[in-house]
Amino acid sequence: MSDSVTASPLSQVLRFGVYEFTLRAETDAWLPRFKGSTLRGAFGTALKRAVCIRRDLNCEICLVRPSCVYTHVFETLPPEGVAAFRGQKYAPHPYVLEPPLEEKQKYEPGERLTFGLTLMGRAIDYLPYVIFSIDQAGRKGLGQRRGRFALESVFWRAADGENQLIYDGAKKRMASGSFSLGAEECITHRRSRLDTFDLKPSNLKLVFLTPMRLRVQRDLQDCISFELLMRGLLRRLWQLSLVHGEGELSLDHRALIERAKSVRVVKSELRWLDWERYSHRQQMKMKLGGLIGEVEYGFADAADVAEFLPLLILGEFVHIGTSTTFGLGKYEIVSSRPEAKRGLPTSDAEGHRRGDTE
Repeated sequence: MSDSVTASPLSQVLRFGVYEFTLRAETDAWLPRFKGSTLRGAFGTALKRAVCIRRDLNCEICLVRPSCVYTHVFETLPPEGVAAFRGQKYAPHPYVLEPPLEEKQKYEPGERLTFGLTLMGRAIDYLPYVIFSIDQAGRKGLGQRRGRFALESVFWRAADGENQLIYDGAKKRMASGSFSLGAEECITHRRSRLDTFDLKPSNLKLVFLTPMRLRVQRDLQDCISFELLMRGLLRRLWQLSLVHGEGELSLDHRALIERAKSVRVVKSELRWLDWERYSHRQQMKMKLGGLIGEVEYGFADAADVAEFLPLLILGEFVHIGTSTTFGLGKYEIVSSRPEAKRGLPTSDAEGHRRGDTE
């Protein structure tokens, strides 16, 4: 891949904090196969209780709502005066949960549950609140039988890609520092890893690790052209930059989408995976199926790959499609070598149709 790739239009738009949380089970616990919804619900409830100043927990009539930590993270308000969000109640949230890909359900005392969490923009400043809330959520109990967990550690992914311990659960101590990276730093490091891959000069392969849900006029799509992928990714990055960035994403969206139309699908091994979750807020089961598997795209030449690569790398951080906050739409750029393939969920679609509850 060419060293001439530049991410200058993206470099100052977003900042990311990528963290790894490890919880240790203190009692027997039973969790769903896909744990994103459970983790998000427990995290949100604990964060609200930690920061809310109202006994009734009513956000709608709260005077401090515009500056509230919980509101900013979980009920993000659209920025005033931005036409793109006119008429919308909420804006994109500044976090993405990455639950473990394993489908383990029974956790015995001493066993560990590890998951990722990416924060964006101002939400990074709230990391101490996040750590406290996740610790409290684990202690209160996760899953149907409220199995208790203790927060053992939190690691931060630094610029060199190595994980640094920033919170020690045994000592209840958090390190000091600014645990975040700019978009350009994230792109530069990820590209250095991709340069070691045996990638074809004008091909890119993506593997979707969790169900990816892209809509066209409200209809979920069952095949993903590169044009559709870029439309969804550009929209998400642009909206995130408006709400959580340091400026609007300054790219020629129309020109990029027009060039994306010429990128062909070389090979697709995508399949639909149905999954159900129970929403306590809406008191009903919700279907959240999506596409998982691999797709390989062919470009006219290596220069075309270089143009889209920074955007695709940022997509690895923010995910794509709907329900990204609890882990859907996660993908990775992978090597062409067979031995480098990542594992995917092993259960078939029918197993997920049976459903898991929070």
